[in-house]
Amino acid sequence: MTYNPLERSIPGKDSVKEPRGSIPEEIFDDFNEKTDYWNYRTDNYAEIRVENSAAKLIMGPTEALYYSNAEISDGDFNNLKWMRKNIEFKARLVRDHYGSAGWGFWNYSMVVEESAPIWFIYLRSRSSKYPLNGFFVQVGNVFTPVKYFTEPSTLVKIGLKLFKGLIPLQFTTLNPVIPDLDLSKWHKYTILWKEGIIEFYIDDNLVSKIKEPYSKYRYRIDAWIDNAVFTPLKDDYANVYRHITHENRDKNILEIDYVKLW
Repeated sequence: MTYNPLERSIPGKDSVKEPRGSIPEEIFDDFNEKTDYWNYRTDNYAEIRVENSAAKLIMGPTEALYYSNAEISDGDFNNLKWMRKNIEFKARLVRDHYGSAGWGFWNYSMVVEESAPIWFIYLRSRSSKYPLNGFFVQVGNVFTPVKYFTEPSTLVKIGLKLFKGLIPLQFTTLNPVIPDLDLSKWHKYTILWKEGIIEFYIDDNLVSKIKEPYSKYRYRIDAWIDNAVFTPLKDDYANVYRHITHENRDKNILEIDYVKLW
C-alpha cells in the first residue's frame, strides 16, 4: 500500500472536525497481504481472510436472532479522514444472502438525522414488505435502484410519487438501471465525489448522480457483509436505524480485489 502526505486543510463544512494525525493523499490496496491500515471487525458468525490477492469478508451460517458481521474500515469516531474524495472497488458477492452488504463512504453514524452514507448497498429481507429489497446506490436517504430482488409494490410506488418529500425515503427513479446485473461476477464500482454532486459508475458506466449530502462529520472507507437490514422503529427514543437480523444457512462472502482512493 502506498501513502502520500496530505495537507490538513480539506474542503468541507465548518462544523466538520479536523481528523487527527497524518493522512494519505492516495490509497491503493490490492490485498496481496493483510496490512495494519484497516480496522477488521467481526461479530458472531463471521471472519475476514486476505488470500489469493483478495479480501474475503465472510458471514454465516447465522442464527436469526444474533447479529453477524464482517467489516473493514479506516476510521473511528475520533479519526474520520475523508471529504470529497474518489473511491473505486473491484468486488463481487458470493451467493445471495438475507441481510446487507456494501462498499463506499460512511460518516459512521446510525442516528437517523445524522447518518449520510455514500455507497453501493445490497439489502435483502425475507419479507416482501421491506421496501428496499435490491441493490442500490445510496446517498443519505436518497436511493437509485440498480436491480430489485423484490420489486416495490404498486402501493409503495404510488405513495413515493404522491407524497414525495413526506416519506423518509427518496428515489431518483423507480426503474432499476441495470436489472440484469450479476453481483456474483467481478465488477468495478466507482464513486466520484465532487463539490455539490456525487457520481456513481459500474464498469465505467454512469448509473446515478445525486446531490452531495450535508454531514456533521467526515467519512471513512467502509465495506461489510452482515445478516441484517436496517429500519427506524416507531417511538425509538434513541432515534437510530435498528438491526433486523435474518437466518442464513450458508457461508456468504464479499470479495474485494482492490480498493483505490484518490
